[in-house]
Parts: sequence; C-alpha cells; structure tokens
Amino acid sequence: MSEIEHRPALIIGAGPAGLAAAEALGAAGVPPVIVDAMPSPARKLLMAGKSGLNLTKSEPEPAFRAAYGPAAAPLAAALDRFGPQALRDWADGLGAECFAGPSGRVFPKVMKASPLLRAWLARLAGQGAALRPRWRWTGLEAGGPPVFAFDTPDGPRRIRAERAILALGGASWPRLGSDAGWAPILAARGVPLAPFRPANMGFDCAWSDHLRDRFSGAPLKGVRLTVTRGGVPVASAEGECVISAYGLEGGAVYAISAALRDGLAAGDGALLLDIVPRREAPAIAAALARARPRDSRASRLRKAKIDGAKAALLRDCAPDAATPGQIAAAAKALPLPILRPRPLEEAISAA
Repeated sequence: MSEIEHRPALIIGAGPAGLAAAEALGAAGVPPVIVDAMPSPARKLLMAGKSGLNLTKSEPEPAFRAAYGPAAAPLAAALDRFGPQALRDWADGLGAECFAGPSGRVFPKVMKASPLLRAWLARLAGQGAALRPRWRWTGLEAGGPPVFAFDTPDGPRRIRAERAILALGGASWPRLGSDAGWAPILAARGVPLAPFRPANMGFDCAWSDHLRDRFSGAPLKGVRLTVTRGGVPVASAEGECVISAYGLEGGAVYAISAALRDGLAAGDGALLLDIVPRREAPAIAAALARARPRDSRASRLRKAKIDGAKAALLRDCAPDAATPGQIAAAAKALPLPILRPRPLEEAISAA
C-alpha cells in the first residue's frame, strides 16, 4: 500500500467549480492540490467556449434570480456574494473582457474559453495551487481526517487532507470527464444520492418521414414554446430552436427542458408551439381568409407569412385544421409529438 501524503487542502475535480474553489482557498493562503481524472482541466468549459462561452446574463436582478426556479432560494446567499456583475468583473480581471449581446447573454469578447482558462490557471499557479492530471479517485478510507485513494500515472497514491472539496461533475458528456464514476464511492460510504437526470437537452419527437427528411436541421426562429401539466401552462420560452432528425433542440427548448422532462415523467406533460408569437389568431385567420379559393394550402399559409418548416409542422401536427380559424388556432398552440428527453450522456448538463 502506498504511503499517505498529507495536504492542508485537496480538491477533486478540475472543472470550473474545482478551479473556483482552488482560487478561493489560494486567496485565503491555503494553496490546494487539485486532482482530475482527465489529462487536462476544464474540458467541458472549453467545449462550451466553442459556441461563444455564455458566462451569465445581464438583466434585472429579480428576473435573473427567478430563472433559477426552485433553486433561487437556496442559492440566494451565494448570488448575494457573487452575482452576475461580480462574475463579469472576475472575467475582466483575467483579461477576458465581456460584453452583453442583444438577448442579454454575456460573453467574452474573444468568444472562446481558452484565453480565460489559461489566465485562470496562471493565477492559480501563482497562488501555489498544484494541478495533478490523470489522477482518478478510487476510494475513501475513514478514520480521522479521511484518506483519499487514487489511480495515477505513477501507480496508486493516497492523500490525507485537512480540507477536501469534491467538485466531481455530473454524468453528461462523459467523454469530457463527467462520468459519475465517483457516485459508487460515496454511496458505499452511506451518502444519499439523487439519481442523475438530463438537463438542458433536446427531446425525441414522433416526426413524419417527410418532416424528418425535408426539414432536419431547419431552424424555427421567433417561436414560443409552452409546457403544460394537466393542460395548465407551467413554463414557456421564446426564441429559436431547431428541428433535428430525432426531434427538437436549441436554446428555447433548453429553457423549458426541466419542466417538460418532469411533466413527461409524471405522465401529464405536453409541449405547445406558437409559431407566430407576435401575431394574434384573428389577424392570422383574416390573412388566410383573403386567399383565393383555388389557392393551395401552402399558398394560403404563405399569405399569412407561414412557410417552410413552420408550414410543414402545421401540416404534420394539425392535419385536421382546415378553416382559417382552425389553422390560426393551431398556429398559436400547436401540439408537438414529444416522446422523451434525449439520453443523459448527450445532455448539456445533468440534474
């Protein structure tokens, strides 16, 4: 058995949570050892940076906190101490100057994560933190300060730490490191664990072959999605989403994904699509009624400024809507054939 290394502080996990904990410890004069199973740190952060690295959102404080839903209350103290402006100031201090886009989302001006991460790691090294890649946590020995066992490139190693922080990630995108391999270790020590669920994910839909073949990859811009439970609206989001071969994905979908996931699990969830949220049903019906009798359905929809993927969805999901009033009503609340969330390993994050 390997000798025990004694350390004042140990952090397991070198994602953003682990690195943030390391910075706080270093600033307090307690430089930690940070271990991670992957060859390099913060791989999911780097992956997120490929699409711009949305760090936070610039909006009024009540709206910002309300977006956390039931978690807003337990997170209130943390947000009081480190809110969205503090996060922007922190990123600016690392040289990753930020800006807010038209939607309020905040990004580094370089629109990627690698410069921020390099500066962050340099700051941690300057504080005395030690990063040890390819260290996989394998066990926990009780008795006094606990002993953490690891598989490393140099064989088994053990660390006894006066302070230990577990920043272990979830179970989505396992190829980037979040494989939940730590869960059995904690479960064996009697730690109660909630089962993982996908979060910020797409959904499978029962599309027709025509819709799938013709419109896979087509964006749906300027739409509103509404989740209902037992027929009652419980969550909605306006924005853009994308028809995929398997179903539906994109920002507006991710915003309501938790509510839809839970509704489907309970057996009373449904998803409605408003393809023209800026127009009311009577105006749409009036535009449709102005069409000539010999016009095709597609031509009539074009006169109402509904075409492409939106028209195809109306045909697929409301095939019996025939009159202008029926078509207009369907355009404002189109029931989508949602089946299930996409698998956990594909989700952007895990709940």
